[in-house]
Amino acid sequence: WKGVSGLFCLSYWKYNLLRHNLDFMHIEKNVCENIFGTLLEMDAKSKDNLQARKDLQEMNIRPDLHPQKKANGKYYLPPALYNMSKEEKQQFCKVLRDIKVPDGYSSNISRCVNVGQAKISGLKSHDCHILMQQLMPLALRGLLPDEVTSVLFDLCGYFRELNAKVLHMNELEKLEDRIIMTLCRMEMIFPPGFFTIMVHLVLHLATEAKIGGPVCYRSMYFVERYVFLIKN
Repeated sequence: WKGVSGLFCLSYWKYNLLRHNLDFMHIEKNVCENIFGTLLEMDAKSKDNLQARKDLQEMNIRPDLHPQKKANGKYYLPPALYNMSKEEKQQFCKVLRDIKVPDGYSSNISRCVNVGQAKISGLKSHDCHILMQQLMPLALRGLLPDEVTSVLFDLCGYFRELNAKVLHMNELEKLEDRIIMTLCRMEMIFPPGFFTIMVHLVLHLATEAKIGGPVCYRSMYFVERYVFLIKN
């Protein structure tokens, strides 16, 4: 760091246990986009590309995923555990498009889903919230190997439990330990490029909840909604 915030000049600042309130909403949104972009191999969204495979080769890990250079100079990327066929991607998108939820539960997510091209775009923060915690486990069931779906379902459960209105200290301590193992298991499946700073911040959400209390009372959803109403 090249500078120190003026807040550190406050006399009580050194006693403030929660100096930074992590934005649960955007952390969840970015993690959700990482997952959907990688699973559906969406351009500019996927964290599994030629550069990611070259990183694996340079790190000398997972030789079965190393890029293979062809005679014409192009590269062949061997399929990974989380890669789906075109039909499986379309099935995944079809479930999200056709699912019905009560009025006010979420926006019309079907408008963001293109089944033919197997793409998802235009998701808002609350859409990612609903998809991550409720709909993704339903849509992914049976499409990927158990070792992939189980770790993704664990991650979804972590976000869902943290978003509860009532949190118990002993449960938060279990979540702290569980998310470490979940991310370690994900590192064994997904490429290093998947683990952006937002994925790293997931580790600290349970610890912060022990200090700041339930996430739903500190999230930015109500602020974003208020700004939206003012603009419109």
